[in-house]
Amino acid sequence: MQMLFKGANGSNSMSFKLIPIGYIRKGADTFIEILPEFLDAIEGLQDGDWIKLILWFHKSDKPELRKILKVHPYGNPKNPLRGVFATRSPYRPNPLALYTVKIREISDNRIYIDWIDADDGTPVVDIKIFVERYDCPNESIEEREVNIPKGRIIGELNIIPRKSDHLDELEEVSPDEFDAVIIELGNKTTVLSARELTELIEVLKEIYDELPVEIKDKLRVNRPQD
Repeated sequence: MQMLFKGANGSNSMSFKLIPIGYIRKGADTFIEILPEFLDAIEGLQDGDWIKLILWFHKSDKPELRKILKVHPYGNPKNPLRGVFATRSPYRPNPLALYTVKIREISDNRIYIDWIDADDGTPVVDIKIFVERYDCPNESIEEREVNIPKGRIIGELNIIPRKSDHLDELEEVSPDEFDAVIIELGNKTTVLSARELTELIEVLKEIYDELPVEIKDKLRVNRPQD
């Protein structure tokens, strides 16, 4: 199964296609069956991770249903009509569905999740890891201020610094007010101020100083050269 799209003017100049990477399977358990050719793409996912599922509601993929632009929320006619973009209705110009689910277990090509209301056999178009910074944004650090290329992954920690600002813009900002770095662990995100970052560095240095000499010697030998 593949879905072909065309530009609004009906020409093929903007055409593109979506292909399923797996299917929702429902029985005693609910799981995503990943197709063999996409198995490499799930490497890095772990039990307990939260993920975003993008599904194609194939049963709503009908010309007459795609034309529905207003619905009664929750299918209840007592609710006033709303535009479909203000609802989670399956009736949409493009019947895409979005779910946030927790991985219960990964076994071979099966990703077990909690029950969802999608039908058995619903095509899965994409899977994305849930990232709190993107999916539950706050006002702490604007995305344009984050220095993504300088981000580092250490173990399960994702450490992303803030971009350097001009000093003349920071004269009135205290170390407690300046958000210096984003730290992500799984789907959890926290932001450290400049003062908290300094305290963390001091604590890590103390821990490093307490490492056995033999370990530190090996670390020095194995340390990559600049």
